[in-house]
Amino acid sequence: MVATVYLADGAPVLIRPLVEEDREAVMEAFRRLSPDSRYYRFWSRREGVSEQLLQRFLNSEPGVHETWLAQDPERLGEPGYGGGSYWRSEEWPEAAEVSLVVADEAQHRGIGTLLLALVWVRAYQMGVREFFGFVLPDNYSVLDWFRALGATMKYEGGQYRFVLSLDPGRLKDTNSARRLVEWVGVLMEMEGLRV
Repeated sequence: MVATVYLADGAPVLIRPLVEEDREAVMEAFRRLSPDSRYYRFWSRREGVSEQLLQRFLNSEPGVHETWLAQDPERLGEPGYGGGSYWRSEEWPEAAEVSLVVADEAQHRGIGTLLLALVWVRAYQMGVREFFGFVLPDNYSVLDWFRALGATMKYEGGQYRFVLSLDPGRLKDTNSARRLVEWVGVLMEMEGLRV
């Protein structure tokens, strides 16, 4: 899927898969993240991205792992607004770890919700029925967001592990969940699928 969608503020966003040609833009995106954003997303304040992690992002394997981008369609050479990935669990094939990163200057515009919906639709097509992930205990905004969506949380080993069902009917009745379900519906319709 490569498409242009529109945020609530009317801004266009190009959504597309990450490809090898995005290598430099991804490295620049990591450099531009604030120390706090790097810490809460990657649990490190290191400015650069390791080659191993970069390769994980760049080498998608549909059904197992995919990374998607959200970009300003008028600034395609720039790092973009953010990215979202899923990695299917080998032990539980109906589960996948989800990860999202949104550029500091693009936060609080709905980019994270769009990216979550995008990887939701892609993973769901491949048979994934729940997402899981890990969040540091002082990352209150992400913890609150996933709780508002209806994710279950368990504190273990100094971090929270969340589980989010990919059944829209199991989400909470909140504004955050309603926005997510709207995006899932839009993207599924674009793919010719049913919610």
